[in-house]
Amino acid sequence: MARAWSAHILRNGNAGRRMRSITVTGRWDAESRTWWTDGDDVPGLCCQGRTFEELADAVFALAPDLLVANGAAHEGERVEIVLTAEQRRTVEAAVA
Repeated sequence: MARAWSAHILRNGNAGRRMRSITVTGRWDAESRTWWTDGDDVPGLCCQGRTFEELADAVFALAPDLLVANGAAHEGERVEIVLTAEQRRTVEAAVA
C-alpha cells in the first residue's frame, strides 16, 4: 500500500512554509470489535483501541516518536497526521 503523504501551505504567520501531511487509516475489525491500524502510514505504528477515540489517542501519542525513530521525519519537523476511519462490509445486491 502506498503511503498517503501530501504537503499543505501553513497559514497564520507561517506563509509559504510547507508542512507534510500523513494520512493514517483506522480500520474496524468486527471479529475483535476493535479499531486498528498498522505500519503502512507511519513506519512501526501498529495499535488498536476499543473505540475510535482510543485508537486516535494511541496514534497521536506514538506517531511522533516513530516518525523520528524510523527516519520518516526529522526532530522538530511539523507533520500533520490525519486519522481517517474505514469500515468494509460485503453486501448482497437486492433482488428486484
